[in-house]
Amino acid sequence: MPSLGVGKRSWTRTSGIVPLVSGATIVGVCLAAGLTGGTVRAVLAPAVLLLGLAVGIVWHGRSGAAATGRRVAAARVAWASSRHGAEQMPDGAADPRDVALALPRGWRVESARGRLMFVVAGKAVHAETWVLRAAGGSRRAPDRREIVRVDAPTGGERLWLAPGVQVDPLLVAPAWGRSPDVSGPAWLPAVRDRVAVHDDVLASLTIGDDRVILFALDDPRPETMLKRAELVRDVAAIIQAAQGRP
Repeated sequence: MPSLGVGKRSWTRTSGIVPLVSGATIVGVCLAAGLTGGTVRAVLAPAVLLLGLAVGIVWHGRSGAAATGRRVAAARVAWASSRHGAEQMPDGAADPRDVALALPRGWRVESARGRLMFVVAGKAVHAETWVLRAAGGSRRAPDRREIVRVDAPTGGERLWLAPGVQVDPLLVAPAWGRSPDVSGPAWLPAVRDRVAVHDDVLASLTIGDDRVILFALDDPRPETMLKRAELVRDVAAIIQAAQGRP
């Protein structure tokens, strides 16, 4: 099923609108001021500034976070309507246990949106988009992150792994810790092997507090959500099997 205008880099493109338009406007004003003079400069420089502002407003209205969020929600509703047992959940506060396990340093979760619950190989999976705001003292711009979670009997373990090639793990590493050493629970090698074959954008897989969470920078497409759901479900199954549970 098509993703209704939702792309792999939807949130990245959204967050780039303001700096891109601002930078282009500043360059345009500088060129207008430097290459003209007198009355032409007095008219052209403000005109470029107003044009940049107008372009920014229109672009943000069509492709900003709110508009992208509506497209993501519509794509997920369409996907859920075609999948047996899938259920749309109301927007609201993120689960505090999910936040404590998966959220990187410097952020707070304002809300969870575009929520779905569906079943993968007999296991209930939850997916949602976190609306992030900078924590106190941080100058980060608001952003969105993709979350897929499943329950698992993790016991007292708490660790995280980075699927694929990572550019900067600090962007996705949970606030509480580091990637585990070679030593770890008996199921860790099998989990590493499963994570190694998962192709994704910059992301982290966090395990602990009786849950497995995939926290990703981008790609809200339903087909990617399903692949992430299969990953967390498989990891939960590995952990469960290692503990001798059916």
